[in-house]
Amino acid sequence: LYVLRGPEGIRVSNSLAFLLADAGEQLDLAHPNYVFDLLKIIRRGLTWQPGQIPLRSGVVVETYTACRVIVDRDLILSRAPSPIAPPPANYTEYYALLAGVSQRIVKNAADPARTRTYRPVTACSRGYDSTAAAALAKSTGCSVGVTYAHSGQPLGQPPRGAPGLPADDSGAECLHAMGMEAFEYDRKDVLEIPGHPKAEFYQSLLAVTDAGLRAMEDKLSGSVFFSGRHGERVWGPTSRCKQGRYEEPDDVNLSGHAIPEFRLRSGFIHLPAPYIGSLHAKAIYRITHSDEMRPWKLGTGYYDRPIARRLAEEAGVPREAFGQTKFGGAEDAGHLGDESEADLRDFIASEVPRAVRTRLIDEPIDVRDQRHDKVHYLRTNYSHLPLGDFVLNMLQTDRLHRLWKSPYLYAFHWGFDKMRRRYVN
Repeated sequence: LYVLRGPEGIRVSNSLAFLLADAGEQLDLAHPNYVFDLLKIIRRGLTWQPGQIPLRSGVVVETYTACRVIVDRDLILSRAPSPIAPPPANYTEYYALLAGVSQRIVKNAADPARTRTYRPVTACSRGYDSTAAAALAKSTGCSVGVTYAHSGQPLGQPPRGAPGLPADDSGAECLHAMGMEAFEYDRKDVLEIPGHPKAEFYQSLLAVTDAGLRAMEDKLSGSVFFSGRHGERVWGPTSRCKQGRYEEPDDVNLSGHAIPEFRLRSGFIHLPAPYIGSLHAKAIYRITHSDEMRPWKLGTGYYDRPIARRLAEEAGVPREAFGQTKFGGAEDAGHLGDESEADLRDFIASEVPRAVRTRLIDEPIDVRDQRHDKVHYLRTNYSHLPLGDFVLNMLQTDRLHRLWKSPYLYAFHWGFDKMRRRYVN
């Protein structure tokens, strides 16, 4: 939630663009680092202290993540505790929690008393997390799945970069095994859409999976959309999965955080299934390593998720059809398309103060790939260790980031400007 305080009171919205359009406020064009502001907020997880986004006028927007907020008569905000079920003691209890919540959400969304109803649709690939999410969607009666035909080359264990040509990552076989209809897309299909389709995902130029959803709009509109978003943070075998505070200190691309404007416009509810009950991370971690889960362990190290495997296999997916190799995203990170690239350049030349432009380092995004892979590797492997995030910040490892001092930082301002016009008009 975005909160803006002013002389008239406070405004609260789940759309930053709508909030600022309604208040007559603007982003600060002399401040290029909004992407890094969001990374800072996401990396620290759930804390009472709100995040801050600076504006041109000098005021800030406060951000509140994954919580309920109470506003009292004096306009003082406080967090309200969310109801938490008891921790699951074994896989049977955990499955009951996952499936029960999924079914109740879908039933609620389809209630005929609603002005608008929603039907379940699921993502699915050949990876662990979305296949497990699809299995949970099946338990709600879902019959439709969407999938990307291609992804990046194997990442290794743990992920170390995705060189090479895109590989087959279609989840159609898995969806068919669960009795669902499968619709295939390519992430690059979004570049064929007229206009500036990636502007809608301005929060992160690098979240290629998020922007790729634009091509699936015909199926996502009016849905409860099940995804396996960040299942590695919950269902993985490593000790980082025990933390349960929604901290994401390894995040470098803001994947999953660039969806809101597209979701609000096209009208769907995003249900990232791994997060159901994930505050019970320690209990889920114990179940992952329990004796009862041994039949679903492959012994492949980092890329071995017995809970996700059991969910999918018991829903009818053959063992060999998924969860064998870790793939990366498609190889178009940072590419806006020719029309949008030119429009972004015009925006920077006409709107960004000259003093700021001269401090930017103008080089193609892909030239920065090797440096970016290093910060990705460091954060993936070390950010969850004691003092790991603190040390990485002290060493200023984000200087290796693809967007560090890049003109492409202004894709945030450029896309926001187009979304703001949507609400002004």
